[in-house]
Amino acid sequence: MILDTLTNSERYSSVHPLFARAFEALRNAHTLAPGTHTIDGDKLFIIITEQHSEPAHNIRLEAHRKYIDIQAALDGSFDIGWRALEQCRTLYRDYNTDADVVLFDDRPDFFAALRPGMVAILFPGDAHAPLPPVGSVRKAVIKVSV
Repeated sequence: MILDTLTNSERYSSVHPLFARAFEALRNAHTLAPGTHTIDGDKLFIIITEQHSEPAHNIRLEAHRKYIDIQAALDGSFDIGWRALEQCRTLYRDYNTDADVVLFDDRPDFFAALRPGMVAILFPGDAHAPLPPVGSVRKAVIKVSV
């Protein structure tokens, strides 16, 4: 997991050939309506959601195999839990190929608050649990094909 600010995104553009385009899309995400927006077919797309307060029960760590997540709060903030995938032991739901997700009942090792201007880059080895916001949040998740 990489946790940084969007202003520092150039540091990470060389990590993946699609990251520069992903960060550019994130800089322009404020103008997008909720929903899924294609940038480069199934290789690169952005999902905009608006969420409101709800109890944080049944928090489950998720991990992906096909995509890297770049998550950001556009307005408001939310916490995200993290644990190394290799440390997850309690499987909740087997890997679903169509949804590209496996779920675990393990607890995160730490939590980070994502505020506007920050990004969390989550690789396939990063199990993560985005928590419901306190208040409201407008959130972007960019999916980058591995």
